[in-house]
Amino acid sequence: MSTDPLVPSTIIVGEGMIGSAVAARIRRRPHYEEWSRPTDWSAPASLGADLASTLADGPPPQSLAIIWAAGRADMKSELDEQAAVDSFRHAVSGVLAASTAVAPTRIHLISSAGALGSPFESNRFELVDSPYRRLKLNEETTLQELHDDVRIHRVSSVYAAPRASARAGVVGLLVANSLRAVETPLFARTVTMRNYLHADDVAEALARAVAEPDASPTLIAARRSHAMNEVVATVRNVVRRPVPINYRPPVNDHDMVFDARAVSTLVPQRSLSAGVRLVYDDIVGR
Repeated sequence: MSTDPLVPSTIIVGEGMIGSAVAARIRRRPHYEEWSRPTDWSAPASLGADLASTLADGPPPQSLAIIWAAGRADMKSELDEQAAVDSFRHAVSGVLAASTAVAPTRIHLISSAGALGSPFESNRFELVDSPYRRLKLNEETTLQELHDDVRIHRVSSVYAAPRASARAGVVGLLVANSLRAVETPLFARTVTMRNYLHADDVAEALARAVAEPDASPTLIAARRSHAMNEVVATVRNVVRRPVPINYRPPVNDHDMVFDARAVSTLVPQRSLSAGVRLVYDDIVGR
């Protein structure tokens, strides 16, 4: 772990689409060190015990940054809300107990802009109540009850190239399924507006946030939203193949559009077409 007081060692909880991208980004930053683990929700206490053991093996860091990227649901999920909140509280409590015992700790929570909107109330869409929305709101509230140095990052719809252990987001699935000539189910209308951001851009924003002294909340999103038919056309133009679609009744039939002035300045400005190209190159390059 780092002993430089200006460079916090980074703990990444969750190795899904966002967590794995953050870990890869942090490893490229000089002098930064990271510890990342997947989340076993059947044994949430194991995270804290594992971290405590790791921290005990080396010199104590001057400061720690925890990036909590562990998620267990999405907009379409059916879940036991109270059990999910209890597991979250148990897991976070263990990790914070281990980290704060050795160094000042700031925790960065990856939350959902799609479910909760912008932290600055600059949404241009109606928020729809759902078990997922209540879960994300409870996670934010629970974390702020447990710790006094918290930074919440509400993130829009993230995508990446599909991998075995992580979700890929709708854009990643469209690219992968087009290459395989497989139909993609879309729970949206052709004109539904959504805000899409590549996982690497989220990772870059979070890597920058770790070094920022400011603890204000952030909206990590693209500055422009896109209609679903525009997304499909972009994938078709990049892949140069048909994009078979099966449109299904939307789970949440609202547009996700933010005031561009509310989007964090930490977020790189990659276009949708550039992000789709990155997914395509990742898939065909394997």
